[in-house]
Amino acid sequence: MEEQDMGAGVIPFAVSDCKVYFLFQTTFTGRKTGYLIDFGGGLGVDEDYRETAIREFIEEAETMYFSDDLQQASRSVERVMNQTPLVEALFDETLSVHPDWWCRRAPGDPLNPKRWKTFFIEFPYRDIEALNREWEADMAGRFKKRRELVWVAAGKLLTIYENAPNMLWKRVRQLENATETVRSILQSKAS
Repeated sequence: MEEQDMGAGVIPFAVSDCKVYFLFQTTFTGRKTGYLIDFGGGLGVDEDYRETAIREFIEEAETMYFSDDLQQASRSVERVMNQTPLVEALFDETLSVHPDWWCRRAPGDPLNPKRWKTFFIEFPYRDIEALNREWEADMAGRFKKRRELVWVAAGKLLTIYENAPNMLWKRVRQLENATETVRSILQSKAS
């Protein structure tokens, strides 16, 4: 099994104004341009699926999501390590009550199957416009690449899965039982 075939991601969700929203990112360059993308990547050395998903979110959000001072946010080893316990606690809190809120990626090629887990974890809601402005304004190369965060309402996400799955990045499209997981979250959080 090659390491690139093993990975993990997270699709954060939050409740705002009694509605459930799922957080995705989009990019402006490369093969993922134009898609709704989870936060994820390949397993790091000695990492398990959860550790990878946690690290990938913090890195891909450039440490901004949990930063009080966006001008100081950057993807440094120290900043990622400082935010790791906070995101670990969110994983613990969600998965202790709903251990089934994750999806396996369809294995694909039986000779070289993909081993991938994407977790659905409740995060505190945050207005993302200021974060998106930071990426847009970055001319100094402070960030690895320009991204934009997008909150997608649960109903819209279900409609995308059912009617327009090509809006989703391949690995998000290939998640087994994703719509059932979204419905489970919606049912749990709507009450």
